Amino acid sequence: MAFTTELVDFSGLSSGKIRNKLAELNIPLSPEEALKIQNEMLGRAPSLAELILFSIQGSEHCSYKSSRSHLKQFTTDGPDVVLGAKEDAGVISVATDNKGHRWCVVMSHESHNHPSQIVPYEGAATGVGGNVRDVICMGAEVIACTDSFRFGQIKNNKTKWIHDGVVAGIAGYGNPLGIPNIGGDIYYHEGYNENCLVTLVTIGIVREDHLIHSYAPENADGHDLILIGKPTDNSGFGGASFASLELEEKKKEQNKGAVQEPNAFLERHLLKSTYALFEIL
Repeated sequence: MAFTTELVDFSGLSSGKIRNKLAELNIPLSPEEALKIQNEMLGRAPSLAELILFSIQGSEHCSYKSSRSHLKQFTTDGPDVVLGAKEDAGVISVATDNKGHRWCVVMSHESHNHPSQIVPYEGAATGVGGNVRDVICMGAEVIACTDSFRFGQIKNNKTKWIHDGVVAGIAGYGNPLGIPNIGGDIYYHEGYNENCLVTLVTIGIVREDHLIHSYAPENADGHDLILIGKPTDNSGFGGASFASLELEEKKKEQNKGAVQEPNAFLERHLLKSTYALFEIL
């Protein structure tokens, strides 16, 4: 992709023209959001790159902008809650060993609904990968996965295709990692014909004093940052924005690129390497 500093100026445009401009650029923002970015947040016309970043970080998938107020109604603290809904995964204390160390269960769950509807195998597989990542980055060892599925009418050929792909994707990713799938549930209803629900849960264990937080400590100057993983490509780019939009059948082929290509065998190496790094640290 060529480097560009193209500015997108919404000054003087009607709401309809702003909406058309955003659609032309394939930027999933509302006219109100675009004007807020330009007039309140930046104080100038945004670049195309800035609009893309705002659309990703401000998506429902990343920011929970429309559901945050509802999620706050859930209880996220308690005597055994070590870490509630603040970082990459929740942490609950479950036992104390004979040396006085508290042991915790680390839990992450994530929905991969849109990706699984479009490309079932890849959508479900990358859901497992993301969940495993969220647990291990808290310093935990991943021990199990589970899942919850909602599919369309059981007699539909499309439902069978999605169902088979999702199940194969979860197995195809979890097995190379050596992580057992210990349970789950499944439900079929016509209401899910065009939008399946694929919720994945990953469980890990960690000693409380070995917990790693997903933020830099205060006065963290001088730290080295090391980026590990597969080479960057354009697969999965904008996936967070795509996951936050309504599915459109006519854009199915276009949206396939928003689903990342899974690589379970590489993640297995990353898991083992990270576990070894935990021992050093």
